[in-house]
Amino acid sequence: MAVRCFGEKDLQYLTEVIEKQDLWRGMGDDSFVSRFEDAFAKHLGRKYVLAVSSGTNAEEVALAALGLEPGDEVICPATAPIFVSMPVVSIGCIPIFADTDPKTLIITAETIEAAVTPKTKAVMVVHLNGVPAQMDEILAVAKKHNLMVLEDCAQAYDATYKGKKTGTMGDVMCASMQQSKHITSGEGGIVATDDPEIYKRAVMFHNVGMPWYRYGLEAPQAKPLGGLSTRGHFMFGHNFRMGELQGAVALAQLERIDEYNKVRAENVAIIEQELAGVEGLKLAHVYPDTVPNYWVYPIRVPKELGNYGETNYLEVVFQKMQKDRKTLVGVPLPDYVQYKPGICPVCEEASPYFSGLGCHPTQSADSIRESCEDAKKQVAEVLAKK
Repeated sequence: MAVRCFGEKDLQYLTEVIEKQDLWRGMGDDSFVSRFEDAFAKHLGRKYVLAVSSGTNAEEVALAALGLEPGDEVICPATAPIFVSMPVVSIGCIPIFADTDPKTLIITAETIEAAVTPKTKAVMVVHLNGVPAQMDEILAVAKKHNLMVLEDCAQAYDATYKGKKTGTMGDVMCASMQQSKHITSGEGGIVATDDPEIYKRAVMFHNVGMPWYRYGLEAPQAKPLGGLSTRGHFMFGHNFRMGELQGAVALAQLERIDEYNKVRAENVAIIEQELAGVEGLKLAHVYPDTVPNYWVYPIRVPKELGNYGETNYLEVVFQKMQKDRKTLVGVPLPDYVQYKPGICPVCEEASPYFSGLGCHPTQSADSIRESCEDAKKQVAEVLAKK
């Protein structure tokens, strides 16, 4: 049963914000943004949560919170939205692309290990399409090479690996609340961790270096200099703060996440029922001990019908870096760092066979079935020509 994305609770909370006449979150614990952070911390099961203004900002904040230095290398999956790798560039680090599993386009322990260099400091694990990665093996490789792990859960709210929610296994997680995601505030992002030092750096980076900590954490105080007071900017940072209008909608959405998840699961059940056994089409691959919560439902189809085109290093922006031999912020690329066709051959071979079917809660069962019928018809037409 399709549901409306926004409803009475969203309007109620938005009205409260307008009546208060304060659209920014302030520094107290009674704002909608703070209430959302607390509710999400409880929902996810992590100690510290920071809400920010977009999912891409959440990615950059989470990376900066790891304490990385310019020139450090971060392993990224070759096949993922470019919002994963561009924040690595923006904080002065170097993306190193790892190949992916051809059945899922998800990074693996083996491909991470093959990409490690002496300069590697972190790895970004993207639970693509809502399918949890094989985290035990990945965490073992990370521990072996002393790598920090960032889980990107933009497409994987409430999916589980061995009973653990995605976003609870790495050093830090980030997620998006763009409108297509499992919950949305139009735009918005989340950073979560159990490490107070990671949380502190995240707060300062998203708040122009000012330590407006929550959770009872003590903040440093800036001393006057030259007889003049200062505001207390302790590190470089952006203004990535979430506003109260976003916070109000985010809280209302989180309160309905179980309902949304249920409808997504119902839509996925329709897809799997309609497409099971269809010649020339493979359903989503699910790893052992995982329960996906699909953002879109990935299917593998004849190459003529595939439409997955998010191999990062093939994008124009990375080709410019390849030509210039430096990142967009001027960090030189070592000779072994290449952004050219062929560096991740498995994903290059596999990605053209992937397509995605929508399963958003706002889609009706009839529209889901119609999409499945279209997919079956298109596959049959391609096979008939062979």
